[in-house]
Amino acid sequence: MHLRRPTPVFRTVLFAAAWLTAAPPALAQDAPPVPAVTAAFDQAAAGAEVIVIVPQLSELGEKSAAFAEQTQLDTAALAGVFSNPLNPVAGPGGMQATPLDFANGLDAFKRKMGWLEGVDDDGSGILVLYGVADYFRAVAGGAGGQAPRPTAVLLVPTTDYPAFVTQLGGDPQADATAIDFNTPDGRKESGFAKSLNGYAALSEKLETLQNYQPANQAKALTDAMSPLLKTYLNTGQSLVYIDVAALAESLNLVLDDKEKQARAFAPAMLEAAGPALELYFDQLRSVINGTDRALLSLDFNDAGLGLTASLQAKAGSDLADYLKPADADAPANSGRLLAALPDQPYLYASSVDPRGIAVDRIIEQIEAALGPADADAAGASLLLRDALLRTKNTRGLASAFYRPDPRTMLAGGITSVLTLYDVEDPDAFVAQHRAAIEKLAQTKFTLPAAQQGQPDTVVSFNTQYIENALNIEGTGIHQFQVNTVLPPEALQQFGPLAMVMGNAGSGGYLAVKDGKVLVTNVVDAQLITQSLRAIDQNTGIGAAGPLAELRSAAFPVEPSMELYISLGNIIDSTGFFLPFLLPGLEPVNVPADLPPLALGGVSDEQSIALRIFLPHPLVEFASNLNQQLAPAIQQRQRQRGNRAPRTF
Repeated sequence: MHLRRPTPVFRTVLFAAAWLTAAPPALAQDAPPVPAVTAAFDQAAAGAEVIVIVPQLSELGEKSAAFAEQTQLDTAALAGVFSNPLNPVAGPGGMQATPLDFANGLDAFKRKMGWLEGVDDDGSGILVLYGVADYFRAVAGGAGGQAPRPTAVLLVPTTDYPAFVTQLGGDPQADATAIDFNTPDGRKESGFAKSLNGYAALSEKLETLQNYQPANQAKALTDAMSPLLKTYLNTGQSLVYIDVAALAESLNLVLDDKEKQARAFAPAMLEAAGPALELYFDQLRSVINGTDRALLSLDFNDAGLGLTASLQAKAGSDLADYLKPADADAPANSGRLLAALPDQPYLYASSVDPRGIAVDRIIEQIEAALGPADADAAGASLLLRDALLRTKNTRGLASAFYRPDPRTMLAGGITSVLTLYDVEDPDAFVAQHRAAIEKLAQTKFTLPAAQQGQPDTVVSFNTQYIENALNIEGTGIHQFQVNTVLPPEALQQFGPLAMVMGNAGSGGYLAVKDGKVLVTNVVDAQLITQSLRAIDQNTGIGAAGPLAELRSAAFPVEPSMELYISLGNIIDSTGFFLPFLLPGLEPVNVPADLPPLALGGVSDEQSIALRIFLPHPLVEFASNLNQQLAPAIQQRQRQRGNRAPRTF
């Protein structure tokens, strides 16, 4: 295993998990579900494992059409959001999504489906799936494309059932009638329909419709939901409710199969990666076994498109234990740490604030997976334990990867990362950080030989730590340096890659200000100076302006974890490479005010939610960029296809 130098990556990942346990936020609303959602849940059959609800067809049609217009997307832009309602599993690949297109509004969708008569545009569309667990069991057993498809019933709201079913070739007088219907991908299928409580119930099998009975379970389902799930239940224009508890056994069988595949894929790596692999699958099982229900929601608002996945924990499960705040009076607020990062162009900026909880619960599980501490431990295990030790005293973490200068990138300086730690004892944290760097000098990693018959490569490190190397505005700045040492045969083997692996060395600054520890991965006095001023004046990247405005629009609930990815700055930093890769490509023009992609995480005492938000201008830019790149990529592919085979 190879580590270039101790980085904040591990702690970022750990705290991104730790927001699961953050103190409960002030929810935007804790109200009963909207009547349309309640009525839709009542129509689902008992034992349904998945229920898809469009609370109001016309609202989704109008908002998706407006979104398509604002972002200049064509009619295929929302492909993949919905599944083929009567054939949710198709083809040898198993579960596949067949797109339904709402981008041109509900009328365009109805024309495509052949639903020209009798549809209640203001009603709720409902898709009910059961037999999903049986499908997963069959897949885990190796059935592949032969796995039995889940049973699907689609409920279409109608104002005139006879007119609706007649246009599909059915008999409106029959209790259940054979019909022909269009699929969203243009195929013709056969099925059956019957009238049910103001809906046209459609299914592939006659027996399914004859036995279908609404369970009137809306009150039981919604009463059992946490306030956080209800928030996204109320705000979505399209919802997917999943009974995870009913699927847990079958999902574990699939997970067991995936773990076997992972262990068979790279057995030579298991000696080093075995504990991490075991921890990974154990945590996935904890999530599956600890989750009662899940909700996926899609919503359009004035600023963009939001996608939210939320899980509700089972009482008494490990996941529920993660969600118990140690201090309910300390609500999380990740934005406070973003305000302390220098306001400069960034590729990404992230912040995690798990206040009010004990991260020790997660750390204990990781330490248990590592096994008993060994006095002779070395390499990755030793560094991981050191990182865990420092993490126990960290109350929050923010990090920014700033946009590098293209000229610096050509010289090999491709990173400029600043990480801010909010800690209980800054002096102890600094001492632990210094000890970890110095410990690298006694640490070695063994890389397996690239080819049979060659010796393994032993990687070691030279380190240096200079206390108070600088003094900036009264603050002492420590400096550190880490050089990776590769043996001569590895230098020859890796060639220029040896520079990327760290043979040229890397270093940075470390400083303490107002109880916060700043760490850079570059020796940049200007960056550390701006960092100190941002903390002192609270004028950082998230204090005000575009990022603060986007944060407000993107997250209905105050997040305890957030991440912003700037596609515009990524293009600005790497765009000069594109003409080399795609000759003839015109320069990419990035709008100066292009907002980033936003991701956020939040929790209450019962549930967690992860949200992705796509602002309108970002979607429009990505669509235009795709159109600009597509011809050059196609030309490049044609040139490669016409190229004569290489001879030796």
